[in-house]
Amino acid sequence: MTEVPPDIAEYLASPDTLPEWVRFYRAYPTVTAAVQAVGNGESVAVFTSEHTAYGQQVILIDGKPVIEVVLYPNSQAREALVTAYLNHSDPETATAAILHALPHLLPEDIDLTGIDCVVEPGNGLAPRFGFRRRVSAAGLHTWRDYDELHPLGELYQVLSWHSTGHNIAEGTEAVSILRSHGLPAVGCEPCGEPLTNRHPAWPGTWVCLAEEYGPRCDAFDDPFRELHELDAAGIGGPHDPSTSDLEPVT
Repeated sequence: MTEVPPDIAEYLASPDTLPEWVRFYRAYPTVTAAVQAVGNGESVAVFTSEHTAYGQQVILIDGKPVIEVVLYPNSQAREALVTAYLNHSDPETATAAILHALPHLLPEDIDLTGIDCVVEPGNGLAPRFGFRRRVSAAGLHTWRDYDELHPLGELYQVLSWHSTGHNIAEGTEAVSILRSHGLPAVGCEPCGEPLTNRHPAWPGTWVCLAEEYGPRCDAFDDPFRELHELDAAGIGGPHDPSTSDLEPVT
């Protein structure tokens, strides 16, 4: 049985450790254990959204073990990417343009040495776009060895759900950057949410992908907003894609 390093044992014993990491570290308490499992044909992977959308796996490339991490843009930036993708008439051209634009959504001083912009098949409306790093697992035994030798640093912080100030472009800023790279990104003039009129459930209607908004603009000037709650008919109003030159789809 693989010996569990003290730091992993402490992590597993903590009530704050997320279930996906408990399962992963119980199965693979060391890099060595993970590499052995991959060599035996096992799938060694974990996905978490604790601080950012983060996938980690150990794979074989040309027979050699590699630790692969993919970091995904957070929800608001991802909504801009997906709506721009949906608005484009050609998926392949849209994908190529988004991969080219991805680094430009990050602050200029973020070091992307060893990081690739990648696209993965998705189960939803669009493929998944992310930032991938691959590191050789050769010579690594503990996960602490890996973390100390190959920290993700600022990129992880920039993509965090709770990052403030120094983060990936969102909303109107993301829309502007994507448009500058030839993508038909559209933003709502009042609320700034990225929009598409090509969502399969709402063809021809301007919607954002945020669950709480959808086809309803949160910044709409509702004439009944100030009425008593028993008299109000505050149903909101539509998004305003003033910057759009897209034709509606029916």
